[in-house]
Parts: sequence; C-alpha cells; structure tokens
Amino acid sequence: MNQQFGMQMPGGRARRQSGVDVYTGLLFAACVALLTACAFAWVQGSKIGPDGNAFGVQDTNRITLQTAR
Repeated sequence: MNQQFGMQMPGGRARRQSGVDVYTGLLFAACVALLTACAFAWVQGSKIGPDGNAFGVQDTNRITLQTAR
C-alpha cells in the first residue's frame, strides 16, 4: 500500500541478512552427536548381531558372540 501513495517508510530498505546464531550452532552440535551415537550403536550392534548384522535378531536359546579381534 505504501507504493500506491508514494509513502516511504523509515528503514524500509534496510535488510538484515540472517547469520549463524547460538541456536544454529547448538542444532549442528546435536546433529553431530546423534550421528556419532548412531555410528557407535551400529558398530556395537554388529558385534553382537548374528553374522555381523546389526539388525539381526538372535535366537533366544542360541546366543553367540563374535570373538575379540
């Protein structure tokens, strides 16, 4: 509407670009921590899973672990 009547709003052209703030940094740190936790869980799951499969379920009466390397 201000363009129709030729009015100029003070500070109307000033644009502030968004930058990295504290919350963006915390979000990035949380994502890195979650990826690290997922990788750790995958490695540990593949150690106890049948045939090295992290998603495999072992039989209840026949649980075997891999030997230490």
